[in-house]
Amino acid sequence: MVKFRNIVTAFLTHKNDILLMKRGSGNPIAPGYWYGVGGHMEPEEINDPYKAICREINEETNIDTDNIEDLKLKYIVYNRNEEEVVINHFFFGGVKSPEIIENDEGTLHWVSRNEILDKTFHPAIKKVLEHSIKNNREDILIGVMECDEPYIWWYPI
Repeated sequence: MVKFRNIVTAFLTHKNDILLMKRGSGNPIAPGYWYGVGGHMEPEEINDPYKAICREINEETNIDTDNIEDLKLKYIVYNRNEEEVVINHFFFGGVKSPEIIENDEGTLHWVSRNEILDKTFHPAIKKVLEHSIKNNREDILIGVMECDEPYIWWYPI
């Protein structure tokens, strides 16, 4: 039986910088990799990824919704591996102030947009960032990956 895991990820910008988290070496999920802020959706959030990402942003950065501008769902990526299908909802938005607090999942860094793709990401996250930097689209795209292959198919919805 296939299991499904629903997660949310946000890439927040301030001027020409994007907020990233580098996972700590002791983190059981992808230690040393770079991510946006986010995490697992709670059961009551499964039908409301916006609610989930607002909660995760606040928990991991102490940024509340009053400081976020134009937060939009831009990508939904289905990534199947040997154990499960991970469904990641990717949000993009800006912040009025870059002030953040540290958390215990990793270290937060404001990274220049020009340096963003030099970091080590999970393949799905790298594909989303590559696509979002090259394409300024208003629609939501669904992507499908299998077993972390380095390619992804995009479908507009």
